[in-house]
Amino acid sequence: MISYLHIKGKSLWRACACLVIGIMLACCGEEITTVEMPGTATVGQNVTFKVNFRIPTAGEGTNNYLIFAMLVPKGWKMAENAKVTYNSQALGGGTMDLIPANNLPKNGGGLNWPAYTKKMFGNAGNLIDDLEWVVYQSSNKYDYANGYTFEGNVTVNMKVAADNNPTIVKLSYVISDTNNAYTSNEFGTYYSQKDSPSCFEVTGGTGDLIDFCNPQLTVVDPPKSLDNDFVTLTFDGTVVDTEVSNLSEVYLCATAYTNDGKTIKVCEQTDKTRMSQSPANSKRFRITFWPKAFFNTSDTQTITKMEYFVTDKSGAKSVGYGNTKDPFVYTFKCQ
Repeated sequence: MISYLHIKGKSLWRACACLVIGIMLACCGEEITTVEMPGTATVGQNVTFKVNFRIPTAGEGTNNYLIFAMLVPKGWKMAENAKVTYNSQALGGGTMDLIPANNLPKNGGGLNWPAYTKKMFGNAGNLIDDLEWVVYQSSNKYDYANGYTFEGNVTVNMKVAADNNPTIVKLSYVISDTNNAYTSNEFGTYYSQKDSPSCFEVTGGTGDLIDFCNPQLTVVDPPKSLDNDFVTLTFDGTVVDTEVSNLSEVYLCATAYTNDGKTIKVCEQTDKTRMSQSPANSKRFRITFWPKAFFNTSDTQTITKMEYFVTDKSGAKSVGYGNTKDPFVYTFKCQ
């Protein structure tokens, strides 16, 4: 059973409709007014997110398409698991279609829409880089005249957490259009939870909890990997005071579980398990290793899961998940 103990920011908003903070990037243009969404959901549940907008136009234009982008965990596979529609006076009603990779934004410098959106807005306050901007374009185009204002909404119906992992994440949204596409004189707005205490929480599932919102004692990078990939494990002793936070040397004590039912423990305090502090006196330690070599598994063995602690040089003091005596857990998986 997964314990939902969070070291920081454990208070979540659970309102039926969640108003998040909008950041206008231009003086006029598309404006996201509210986002209607639940505070929580369960793994595999179909959830509706409604993004309401108003568009006070400046200048005139033709053959314009509405752009909508949403930041979600990669494991949710939004492109496969979401239906996105829109409704407004100017465009009528219709579907938002995924933008083809060869359809490049006007000001993207050769980047496609998802890459350009990430360049502009990053991970929106999330702490783990395992997210993607999924970008859609309205099926209808529209013309606009100077001084005209219209309102509408984009509705996303999506199965959340397709990867079966309970998740805490800051979802974010962008409304823009093809004629402007994130220029400094854009018709667009970025709407994010990054400046808000609220995070969207998905519970249930059999996978590991992925917490994008709250600082963690340990982080494994990449968040998803196989036992034949190099991984970097980081311990942050500044998150909360632990038995080893003020030490100059800490070590990894880990146990591997293999597909043939074996357990392999590596809990020595040697150069093999020593974590490097960088920068000096930062209380932040890391170790990069190749799991198959680290645990000395055979060619026919696959590591499915790793449990681990961070210890002192004697091995007598150790820190586990949430600053408890329970181990941190990392499941090896590609997706």
